[in-house]
Amino acid sequence: MPTPKKQPRSKAKRLSDGTLMPEGIPALLKRTVRGRFAQSSTLRAARRFVEERLAGARKDSDILHHEGRLVLDELTTGKRPRLGLLIVEGDLHVKGRYEDSLDPESVVIVTGTLRAGDVITRGFLEVQGELRAERSILFLDSDACCEVFGDVRAPFVYTNSHAAKVHGGVKARLVTGDGKYIRSPQKYAFIEETEREVRDLLSPKLLKRFADEMFEDEEGEEVDPDEPWIDAIDTEKLAAYVRRGQPALAEASPRRRRK
Repeated sequence: MPTPKKQPRSKAKRLSDGTLMPEGIPALLKRTVRGRFAQSSTLRAARRFVEERLAGARKDSDILHHEGRLVLDELTTGKRPRLGLLIVEGDLHVKGRYEDSLDPESVVIVTGTLRAGDVITRGFLEVQGELRAERSILFLDSDACCEVFGDVRAPFVYTNSHAAKVHGGVKARLVTGDGKYIRSPQKYAFIEETEREVRDLLSPKLLKRFADEMFEDEEGEEVDPDEPWIDAIDTEKLAAYVRRGQPALAEASPRRRRK
């Protein structure tokens, strides 16, 4: 009879199943949270959630601690079973969409690099390595913040009143939004979302979704949908489009071959 293989021990500990002890959470936060942006908002939000959770509130939101590299198909903290606090000591690789939430509030700490197909962040996010996305990174809403110790890298980066501190650089084909809310010691090109250049860089499929709400002429009259100008980007429609895994940018024109 063949000897059964030993099952690898789970590196994940949860408050809900008793593998994560409540008395050890304060020390865990002290060891893993390094950011001091916005008067340590991420640490304060994490402590606030832990206090509420241990007092019996927000029982539908769990606390999860994972040691080592974590690979997931998708991560949505506001989707049941909800995560109020996620700490990954290592890299976090999400093959599809990473999306945290503000309502219900979530806190995510990654001590390594966070890599995903797309990133939509509204909650509190600290990444001590790089923040990378294959397609888009959206920083949305003003009540939380993000701190990244390495670079932010994606073809498309959008911000809407969401404060983000990046200790490295911001590397993207297009960085746009309603204001330059990403702080970085390295210069990067930011184009206001109302500029014509933004419209020219966005995917035609995305522009069609915005046609009714975001485009108008100066007199408010009906205009040619092929020649609109951007009044303001509808962030909910943008997020819905990105959730489908669609690229926000038009395909880059191939470079002309040198003779």
